[in-house]
Amino acid sequence: MDASLQDIAVSMGLTGAMLSMLLMGLLIAYYGSTKTRTAGFGFLIVGGALAYFTLMNFDEVHFGNAFISFLGGMIGGILGIIVFLVAIIKS
Repeated sequence: MDASLQDIAVSMGLTGAMLSMLLMGLLIAYYGSTKTRTAGFGFLIVGGALAYFTLMNFDEVHFGNAFISFLGGMIGGILGIIVFLVAIIKS
């Protein structure tokens, strides 16, 4: 792989992990019970550390591309689940 392609692939993976950790941490810290809130705050800390590392080591273009790719993957996954549920309900 070319060096720039490798940078894009790594930044996409880190951005996806970062956004997942931050969103999971927010949900778990807010809705979780007393024991699971600690895990939620742990996810927030790991997500924040990944955000700092990603933003400091990759330029804005890599981060922007990775963010758009993450959003596209999430939208595709949600649409796939909706289609699957509609197919199950109709049958």
